[in-house]
Amino acid sequence: MQNFTNKFTRITLVVSTTIISIVASLSIMYIVSYIMGVEVRRHELLIGIIAPLLIASSISWFLYGLLKRLSVLEEELRQSISKEKEAIYLASIIGAQHVTNNLLNQLQLVELEINRQPSFDKEIAKCFVDMQLEANGLMKKLSSVKEIEADEIKRSVSSDKNSELNSQ
Repeated sequence: MQNFTNKFTRITLVVSTTIISIVASLSIMYIVSYIMGVEVRRHELLIGIIAPLLIASSISWFLYGLLKRLSVLEEELRQSISKEKEAIYLASIIGAQHVTNNLLNQLQLVELEINRQPSFDKEIAKCFVDMQLEANGLMKKLSSVKEIEADEIKRSVSSDKNSELNSQ
């Protein structure tokens, strides 16, 4: 709709509609008079021009105004939906951060127990710490997404390791 109202001006719409209406009116008038076998009189010709001129131009003028108003309402609706989408996303992120941070804090207890066990495999312990750091980093990336679009969100949480695996 915006494309149409941006592409054509009100005057263009009114003039083109009026010309088409006048041509159609005169064509119908001449066809009917030809079929009936009568000649078109001067006052009929005048009415055939003036009536569509008045009717088509005023209706076109009014309809273009409605199209412009509808275009404005459409844009307002798009902005409203965008704001609502952003609010829902931010609420989801806050909830996810809360849950994830609780889990990461609880996993620190496991980390303390791993460190207290001298026989625990050091490589596994390092992997555990790395997993915690990665989860924390991914939550920070997810919460810093600027453009709330599905692809952007997916990109923000794909870790470098996952990106490397996907590219192979």
